[in-house]
Amino acid sequence: MFFPFIEEKLGAGRMSENVAAHEAFGKPFEVFEELVKKLISNPELWDAKVFRDTIHSFMPVLREHLAQELTTLDAAELRKYITEKEFEEFDKKFLNEIKKDVSLSRTFQAVYVNGDSVNGAWFPPFPPPLVFLVKYVLYWINSDMWEFGACDKHMRVKAPFAPYEPPVKVQH
Repeated sequence: MFFPFIEEKLGAGRMSENVAAHEAFGKPFEVFEELVKKLISNPELWDAKVFRDTIHSFMPVLREHLAQELTTLDAAELRKYITEKEFEEFDKKFLNEIKKDVSLSRTFQAVYVNGDSVNGAWFPPFPPPLVFLVKYVLYWINSDMWEFGACDKHMRVKAPFAPYEPPVKVQH
């Protein structure tokens, strides 16, 4: 929904590099999605190394793509083609679509349980009342999802997830 809106405003073909990049990591990401579906229906198949390797199969390309996409989505460039009013109208529609899929009891936890406070601090930081709610209330309600998260409830990386891929320097 977001990128078609941007493409419509910037002009046909302006996002073709971004589309090509999506195609480059698309197949490995589909493999990852299939793995997640299998794990949801068969948790006993869990293997942290397979999970991590599957993520690493698409992350270098995805990381490069996201860095390139920042150029496409540069605010000064977008202002040349999209008025503030147009963006506000689109933003309302976009938020309404997102709200259809957000669960107040699970969404924050999904972000939190995969947030690594040791190797990368969150920005913006979670407000302390939300941290308390996630760690000491919602944790007990949805503890099943924490089993597969990369971090414990204190945002410390679990041992199976500790071996990170080497950092990649992104050229700007």
